[in-house]
Amino acid sequence: MRKLTDIEIQIIKDRLDSLSLSYIEIYNELLDHYVTALEQVDPEGFVEKKEMLDDEFAWSVVRDMEKELLKNVSQELQGSQLEALKFWKMDFWRVLGVFIYTTFLMMTYQFVSLDVMMVFSFLPALGILIVLLYHSGNYFSFNLDPNYHRPRNVILQAALGRYQLVLNFSNFFFMLSSIILNNNGLQNWAMLMMLIYSTILNLYSLSLYSSINLKTFKLIKS
Repeated sequence: MRKLTDIEIQIIKDRLDSLSLSYIEIYNELLDHYVTALEQVDPEGFVEKKEMLDDEFAWSVVRDMEKELLKNVSQELQGSQLEALKFWKMDFWRVLGVFIYTTFLMMTYQFVSLDVMMVFSFLPALGILIVLLYHSGNYFSFNLDPNYHRPRNVILQAALGRYQLVLNFSNFFFMLSSIILNNNGLQNWAMLMMLIYSTILNLYSLSLYSSINLKTFKLIKS
């Protein structure tokens, strides 16, 4: 067993970069596998062994690994969120926060307008989304190179996928219903729809927030 040179490690990284891997977890797993396997061979056998590994982890194989990883993480995230939504296990202050914000939305409708209330309905979910993006360390990149690619965290991908699904459905149903009710003179019913929408969105966001350890950006096991 030997220690690989910096040039050899860079060759491995170049190979992994050429695959445009989606998730940092797969990148790290393959990097560790390559390094461990290639440390077992002499420098003369490096190229041959690496080519064998390249064949073993071809593009199609890697894509299947990514799909399986995302599927498993999404299922684990769903289980963690369902566990977090059990009201008898909820943190008192978070539940109180949802109640206070709902009251704030009612006052906004009463003293300002339904349109402003709609805007504020999005803010908690948007705030939690920004927190997840920040702590993931994946999405804040300002590289202008069009060929630049950086694998992202699979938990973030699973969270964003579920976020997108919930937001799209909620926006279509609740927002459209509220606008129709408001345009037909049923402002109170429109306000009620927005309160329901905001409460569902906030509870979902809190369950997502409660399912991820922001320090390690790992799922909190239920």
